[in-house]
Amino acid sequence: MKKTSIILTSILCSSFVFSLASCGDGGEGGGEDPTIYKISYDENANYKIIDLASQGQEGSNILFDVESKSVFYEIGEVTYNGTSINKGSLGYQFIMPGKDVKIEVELTPITEYDDPDDYLSWGENVIDEISMASEEDKGYEFLDCDQELTLNFNMTEFGSYNNVVETKEVLSSNQDVIPDSALSFDPLLASEVSSGAANYVIGGAIDVDLKQIRPGEATIYVHLDFNNSSEATLMRTFTVTEYGEIEVETWKAPFTVINETSYDDLENIQISITDQNHIYGSNAPEYQGFSLDELIDGKGTMVFAVGHTYSISSGYSVWNEEEGRYEKPVALNVLDWTGTGSSLTGFNQINDGILSLTSLPIEANPIQITIDE
Repeated sequence: MKKTSIILTSILCSSFVFSLASCGDGGEGGGEDPTIYKISYDENANYKIIDLASQGQEGSNILFDVESKSVFYEIGEVTYNGTSINKGSLGYQFIMPGKDVKIEVELTPITEYDDPDDYLSWGENVIDEISMASEEDKGYEFLDCDQELTLNFNMTEFGSYNNVVETKEVLSSNQDVIPDSALSFDPLLASEVSSGAANYVIGGAIDVDLKQIRPGEATIYVHLDFNNSSEATLMRTFTVTEYGEIEVETWKAPFTVINETSYDDLENIQISITDQNHIYGSNAPEYQGFSLDELIDGKGTMVFAVGHTYSISSGYSVWNEEEGRYEKPVALNVLDWTGTGSSLTGFNQINDGILSLTSLPIEANPIQITIDE
């Protein structure tokens, strides 16, 4: 009986010791599971985060990358919980702290871009303002109302052996101000300038439909890729204004008309002056017209938008009061003229009916418009 009691007591003691060993500090090689923390970021249509884990263990190395999804933004500062992360050859990386992490991405807007080494640039007469269509013009359903943003092509870089555009992309950063549907590329072909020329592109313009735009700011992105040249990209930010609010620099330029025709009924001889670089909605008129009887001794004054060129034409026609129309129309020649200037600065001149000025004419040396038959 005593032997049995001693054996039972020994078993109970052994069980107690084992229990202490199992429920104590774990002994050698024991320990709790490592804590896992969350990694999050905000979704954004303008960037994407690549290969970022949704969670991480404290002390582990977290590696990921960020790419822009928009031509209008580049990736700025990237942070985790407010701490900046530098980008290395493998992307962005940081050591996971002992808490949840929030990744934040700063986007930097791209508002201007013009690579001087490619073939494409904005025309010198393109300004940073675009006018909406007037209420009157909006009322004419079938009247096109647009503004041309001319493009310069460096033909040395671009080359003349190209075909019509293979790839073109014209986009706006703000669809509420300038929707993509308001933008198009209008190529200028050599065949449109010279009869018999090949059908290759030598220039062009971005056409903006002024009936679709609204006041505000928007950046226009232009990307062209032709079949024999490298790609070219332009970006520029424009302000859309209400109609009539654009101010451009203008001169009051004096001119003299010399009539070498056989017509002496001056009321039937007209001079028409048209701005080739007209900015819709600006203070400079697109068309200016005069009949010779309105001029005193053939002298008049025109509004000249600085840096623009003007076409000058002349014609003779007789107004029929009873019929309410002009009759017997005859086109008159406008002769070439060279005024003041130099080979360095350029000359005030009329060449093939195109007037260009490099300086403001004065009464002593006015623009000279000579017409004959």
